[in-house]
Amino acid sequence: MPEPSGRGRREFLPSANQAIAELEKATGKPVQIVEDPELNVLATIRRAGPGEASHVLRIKSGENRAADYLIVFECRMALRDDPGPRAVLRDNPAVRERVISECEELHPQLPPARAQELGSFIYRGLILQLRSMGPGMLVDRWIRQHGLDVSEAQGQAIESEITNNLAALKPSTRANYPAKVYEASISMNAAYAIHGGDLLGKPYLAVPYLSQGYGEIGRRLISLAVGGKGQTQELTEQQIIDAWAQELGVEGWYEWTELSE
Repeated sequence: MPEPSGRGRREFLPSANQAIAELEKATGKPVQIVEDPELNVLATIRRAGPGEASHVLRIKSGENRAADYLIVFECRMALRDDPGPRAVLRDNPAVRERVISECEELHPQLPPARAQELGSFIYRGLILQLRSMGPGMLVDRWIRQHGLDVSEAQGQAIESEITNNLAALKPSTRANYPAKVYEASISMNAAYAIHGGDLLGKPYLAVPYLSQGYGEIGRRLISLAVGGKGQTQELTEQQIIDAWAQELGVEGWYEWTELSE
């Protein structure tokens, strides 16, 4: 059962403590740390919404320095929220239903409820990629440039993610996904592999995507996220996500909702 954790119950690296403190200072709300042994990632944060007293940072139980990197990453992502009213990305119900319908056609052997569950999972997975991968490139660059004490864990986490994503290149995986969803997802994975490989000085990590022709789209996505030469101002989250969606042909697959604090 997840339980709140005091700051003293688990020792974080200095950069993780600093990232938490910066988020608290910037928002005027504390970060509640919850140890959750059933978490399927090492760390994740939910920024406080209107009327909520605190942000909730969930960490997997056990000592793993990759969690410190993810704490820094998640807090920096939260700090990158666009100025002014917070714009929150929401599902587009009509598009979600369309993806579900396509999954039902692809998997006629599945019970309707299972096919609907699969379609919803696939749709939300794509939206999660769109929401996090582009803006996350700027955060990973910031972490690398500042030579933080989580750099080694960052390198291990990025390389592991790139390696795990390679399973999606199998023909059997392609056959299970609606074509547009698959191409958009793989293109984002390619961008992540190219960017991560270059960031770590291991460009060979992207070779499987380059060999299948995803190099051009991957590099275009990277440029849309981090900007080109001569660009002095970082794009906002909304600008990056909208630009990626347009490039991938999935604009209108989500909605923006403004939240007032």
